[in-house]
Formats: sequence, C-alpha cells, structure tokens
Amino acid sequence: DGRASPPARLSWSGTFHAVGARLLRMHAGEIGLSPGFTILDREDAADLLNIVRHDLGLSERKTRFPLKGTCLSIYSLSVNAGIDLAETLARHFPWCAEHAEPLRDLFDGYVAAKQAQGVLDYDDLLLYWAEMMRVEALAERVGGLFDHVLVDEYQDTNPLQAAVLAGLKPDGRGLTVVGDDAQSIYAFRAATVRNILDFPGRFSPPAAIVTLEQNYRSTTPILAASNAVIALARERFTK
Repeated sequence: DGRASPPARLSWSGTFHAVGARLLRMHAGEIGLSPGFTILDREDAADLLNIVRHDLGLSERKTRFPLKGTCLSIYSLSVNAGIDLAETLARHFPWCAEHAEPLRDLFDGYVAAKQAQGVLDYDDLLLYWAEMMRVEALAERVGGLFDHVLVDEYQDTNPLQAAVLAGLKPDGRGLTVVGDDAQSIYAFRAATVRNILDFPGRFSPPAAIVTLEQNYRSTTPILAASNAVIALARERFTK
C-alpha cells in the first residue's frame, strides 16, 4: 500500500531508545502524548529538575538538600526498578531518607514540568513504552511489527525493560535473549539479575536454554578460579 515495511528485527542495545521514540510517536495520540515531543538527554533532564528544585525553594533549606544529580539518580532508579520512592531511599539512598516528602514534591513537579513542555527524558521512553504494552490491543499491534526481538546482555536489563519485552512477545515466540547471570555485576539503571534467572519460567512452555560453554578469552586457571567463586551463588544457571 506504499507504506514502508515494518522492521522485522529489534535490537535492544544501540537503537533501543530510537525505536522506542519512534513507536511512541506512532501511537502518541492513543497514549496521551503529542507526537512532536522532544527528548531530553541526561544533562538537560538534570537542569530541568534543578529549575523545579529552585522554584520549590528546596535549594534554600536549612538542612542541605540533595544536589540535582543525586535527585535525578533517585528518580531514575525508582522509575526503572518500579519501586516506591520510600523503598528506593531505604535501599539505595538512606542518607536522603529525611527528604522523602520534599523529594516526592520535587518529582511531581518535574513530571508536571515535562508534560507542560512536551518533553520526555530517557526514563520516560521506557516508562511510556511499558505502559503502552499494558493496553492489550495496542501491545498486540506493536508486537506484530517485529518477527524477532533479540536482546543482548540480558543480565544487565531492568524490570521496566522486562515489562516492555513481556508486552511485545507475551508468549515468547520470536524472542531470544543472550546473557550470563555470572556477569550481572553493574546494576546500571536498576538492572537486576532476576530478569535472566526468571526468564525461562515466564513462558509456557518454558523458554529453551542453549548454553555456550566454549571460552576463547581466558586460560584454564582463570576459568577455574572464576567458576569456583560463582559456584558459591545460591541461585544460578550451571555451565
């Protein structure tokens, strides 16, 4: 019919944010967004949050309030991990726990400022995509655009990314993830090893596991030492 053919394969890494933004623009009207939204990079997002921080008078408090970078990290972790602010502070930023209520006000103001200006930050690209996947009819249409979804370094994904995947391919057909639970050491943007450990059991029948055991990078003594350490893990994929 003259339209460009849809992408048949989705790469999770370098093009993920671009693909997410394109999908959000395609379906903006159905999820309450303007298709002309602008995307804030990390620095611009921190600056906007800092403006709200000043407008609320939080930078002038007698008790020193967290700086904009810390505030944005708290907000981002809470969004990507899908946990409440109180839990985020208790588990990851206990030194900021006394500021829980003003932080909540700050984040409410930050969200309102983004909506008023028609902008999304990087966390929003995941959040809006995940929420879009909760609408069954819409999730089916978006998932139908892709024959195969291939995810690399799956041990470094977070709960929000897992929710997007579940919406794209709820039965697991056409979905392949590659990763190593033993290399889940960074926890970047709320990444959790649970994603890869729980992956096979998310589907019925369970996802097939193909183990890659040939190592081309390390010598036998290094591998023996590494395997001895990881063998102490209470839960893991045995290789």
